[in-house]
Amino acid sequence: MSMQAALPIAMIPGNSVIHRIHPLAKLVWVVGYVVLAFSTQNIIILYSMAAFAFILAPLGGVTRPLLKAALILVPVGSSLLALQIIAPAVERPWTHVAELGPLTLYSNGLYYGFVLLGRIVASLIIALVMVMTTHPSDLFTSFAKLKVPYTLNFMLAMTLQLIPVFQREVGIIMSAQKSRGMKGSGFSAVLPSFVPVFVGAIERVQQLSISLESRGFGSKGIKTSYRRVSGRVTDWVIGALGALTVVVISTVSIVHGGWSLAKLIAFDPTFVIVVFALAATAFAGVIITALLLSFKK
Repeated sequence: MSMQAALPIAMIPGNSVIHRIHPLAKLVWVVGYVVLAFSTQNIIILYSMAAFAFILAPLGGVTRPLLKAALILVPVGSSLLALQIIAPAVERPWTHVAELGPLTLYSNGLYYGFVLLGRIVASLIIALVMVMTTHPSDLFTSFAKLKVPYTLNFMLAMTLQLIPVFQREVGIIMSAQKSRGMKGSGFSAVLPSFVPVFVGAIERVQQLSISLESRGFGSKGIKTSYRRVSGRVTDWVIGALGALTVVVISTVSIVHGGWSLAKLIAFDPTFVIVVFALAATAFAGVIITALLLSFKK
């Protein structure tokens, strides 16, 4: 599997409903998701947000690449839940559940583990869907119309465009290593590819700087783009609806002190133990698998 296939964090060409939404309307939803996710501790709201974001994936035709990119949530989520159960990020007193050898399990941490995981899942999924359905040049053009400083606008656009380029280069280099009898998979195969990737990155930056100078980058003239982005009434309605929803729910959540349900939800001790066991096993499995792949010949 190439690095590009493993981490498909790039624009997926298409003409779906999500692809046709104006980039600024999508940006409003992404920012709103992040703001709302970190202004509430209500797991019902958080996981409803995540479910809604995931529903957008099949509408945009990016379900498979989204699932591949979301695999990063396995080690992140499992470690997060396991650590929160044994060391809750809340004020004492903690509710003791059980002891597994030297480890003491607390039920308080499980709820806030779900909160932190919900924030990450909701924000990540909506961001991935929008990145996979938005052309970087369209976002660049939209920011230019908002009078965003040209330098900052260019930095944002180049970041989105260079990610798939570097992914593709890593995949090419690993394939070349494999054709020469070297390892073509695992972490030990990725490490030797860093040197040529960095050398290629430096050369690419040099070429980019020459290209920018030849095109008058930094001049005070009017900046233009070969892509044309126009907003429809439905785009502005979608953006306004997202902003209004975020403002209302965030305000209500802040008024209610985060709208936490920790005192209303009591997890059964057996459930806490099972979740900890599954989370710890999943995290350990990821680490062991990574080690085995690194030593695989």
